Amino acid sequence: MRGLTERVARHQRTMGPFLVIAVLLGLLGLPLAVWLDLRTLSERLLRLQASETSRIIDDMRGYYASDVVGRVLATHGEVTTSHEYRKIPGAIPIPATLSIELGKLISGHDGTVKYRFVSDMPFKGRERHQLDGFELGAISQLRAAPDQPVVEVAGSILDRTVRVATPVVMKEVCVTCHNTHPDSPKTDWKVGDVRGIQEISVSQSLGSNLLAFKY
Repeated sequence: MRGLTERVARHQRTMGPFLVIAVLLGLLGLPLAVWLDLRTLSERLLRLQASETSRIIDDMRGYYASDVVGRVLATHGEVTTSHEYRKIPGAIPIPATLSIELGKLISGHDGTVKYRFVSDMPFKGRERHQLDGFELGAISQLRAAPDQPVVEVAGSILDRTVRVATPVVMKEVCVTCHNTHPDSPKTDWKVGDVRGIQEISVSQSLGSNLLAFKY
């Protein structure tokens, strides 16, 4: 019995340093494993962002080809601009309508990027924009301080959404159109006024990104 105890003791004394070394090597390897996982995750996010950007550009190019160039080529008379361009042969969308239509097109996909071009004062006869609390607050804040984008980060531990709102500022040509148009809800616009906001939201599921970890 005594011999067995001595052998166990010697075994423990022999294995002890190896266990300590193994633990130390494991601890030293943790930063490397974390770095490798973060690099894998970053590459995945970059590929996702690149894919979304490519898809948005494709949508814009397709829309321009069909709703601008296509309509111009199809007409044999004068080309005009209108927010009701679909009802007028040879008409193409005004800038605001172009932005709204692109927003619907871009956001219609089940992607991570959404785009909205909205105002609390749409033209008469147009469908009113459904604005949430963030958008109403952003319009108010940007009219007071147009140089300060409004940012909101929301979500849970498994998914996050970042929303950024920037102002739609009235230019001279915009003021001339809005102040004379019969459907305009406001006719005393000035250059530099904030007409509404354009909003970009990016959603990212942290839960799905956990699958990218390898180490």
